[in-house]
Amino acid sequence: MFGDRLKELRKERNVTQEELGKICGVAKNTVSYWENNTSQPSYEILEKIAKYFNVSPNYLLGFNQDDLDKIAKLKSACQEAGLMAGQDFTLEEFEKAMMVVETLRDKKNQ
Repeated sequence: MFGDRLKELRKERNVTQEELGKICGVAKNTVSYWENNTSQPSYEILEKIAKYFNVSPNYLLGFNQDDLDKIAKLKSACQEAGLMAGQDFTLEEFEKAMMVVETLRDKKNQ
């Protein structure tokens, strides 16, 4: 999804892969890898790309507002259940939350 959105934005704005690479401080080939979904940039570069194209990092990653609302609800429910200590999930907390979600999904499908 990221690569598709990046390529779409780049073409809409008539920016070459080489130009975008210079903006991000990477080689043209790296931009090509991103667009082919072979690799993804670091979060710092993702933010730089989002700022350059005047979009959010979430948009570049393929999230829509409905997705973001669901993530916020999941975080809230996990905090209330004691599965999450801070503002964001640690990897361990995320894995626990996903186990709960999978269990609920399995029960729903039975």
